[in-house]
Amino acid sequence: MSESPPATPGFQLFDDSVPYTTIRCLKEEQLRSVWLLDISGRGLTTLKRWPVNWKLRWKSLFGQSQPQRQVTGAWRLLEAGVNTPQPATPVYRAGQFYQLEMPFIEGTTVDEVLKNASPAAHSELARIARELGEIVRRLSEARLRHRDLKLENVILKPTQSDQGPPSLWLIDPVGIRLCNSLETSLICMLDRLAIQPLNEGIPLPLSLQIICIRSATGNLSRQHRRQFFQRLRNQLKRSVKQA
Repeated sequence: MSESPPATPGFQLFDDSVPYTTIRCLKEEQLRSVWLLDISGRGLTTLKRWPVNWKLRWKSLFGQSQPQRQVTGAWRLLEAGVNTPQPATPVYRAGQFYQLEMPFIEGTTVDEVLKNASPAAHSELARIARELGEIVRRLSEARLRHRDLKLENVILKPTQSDQGPPSLWLIDPVGIRLCNSLETSLICMLDRLAIQPLNEGIPLPLSLQIICIRSATGNLSRQHRRQFFQRLRNQLKRSVKQA
């Protein structure tokens, strides 16, 4: 007798009258999870779920729970001119979970692009490095920093037509924080981008690092550059030692 397939979980959506299809679970950690749904009239959507517990409720009183930071971070990115999914709903209660619905961004993560790139793809990688540096610059100029900037959370999204190059999208805005120091913001994010490939053994040519840094620091005044690059070198040395 053959085993029956596992039951597809049912969800209570923000608009529970809209039909949907559960595609798959994208991420699951303890009781937190992210699901890919196909919602009628909206298309592919990510449903993020957090179990209701005392810690989440306590942080919610101060606007610091992870669901709230997802929404706040997304709007901060959008205001800074950075591509990110716009929340489709507010954070809402569904049974024993808080939920948030956001559009699903189809594409390839930048770390996958780097891992699978051929030597002939250097010009495309240079364009990605330049655009990633521009994202870092926009965030720092908006007095923001992404304290958890990861290459697997940067999506290379193809255009709807073949007329333009793919664009970069940040898909996990929970780590967006206010930062009054432009230089501190730049150093934090450039350090994150440099140290992750080192930790994971991702091949990253020095030329791409230089392109990214130049793009990120293009608006720094000449009088601040020497001090800034000294701070950046010191931070990178500390991170390498810790790695």
